Amino acid sequence: MKVFISHKNVDSQQALMLKSAFEKEGVFTYLDVLDNSINGGGKSLTEHIKGQLNNCTDIIVLMSETTKYSWWVPFEIGMSAQIDMPTASFLKEDVDLPSYLSYWPRLKTTRDVATYVDVRKRTERILNKQYSNWDFSSISSRRKIETPIFYDKLKQELR
Repeated sequence: MKVFISHKNVDSQQALMLKSAFEKEGVFTYLDVLDNSINGGGKSLTEHIKGQLNNCTDIIVLMSETTKYSWWVPFEIGMSAQIDMPTASFLKEDVDLPSYLSYWPRLKTTRDVATYVDVRKRTERILNKQYSNWDFSSISSRRKIETPIFYDKLKQELR
């Protein structure tokens, strides 16, 4: 598992805390503020972000009042949604989420990260057992089955 942490630059401190919470659970992360290979903008930046997203299995969207002014966060969400990448919001504060984000599970504290990781791993194990005879010829085939199951289980445990 490798998690892409999507955020607005002003929320970088909270994003670093989120990164630490995932690493405490043994999960690798990608966080752009720690990426020294980013240079330039436009097409090269877009391709870089797409490449990093493609190297990740999940995306966590750090939501704050300032996120709604970001151009990149919706882009990253759209890229991940297109491939059924497991997605969750992390609420930095009490934020009114846009309706399109209400479908995904919401993490509210860094303690919820442990729940996220645990449910994600359990869901993967269950699917490996239940569908051991299936030929998942592509990641997208597996994600179409696994991601909705993961969302249901995670939402139940986060209540």
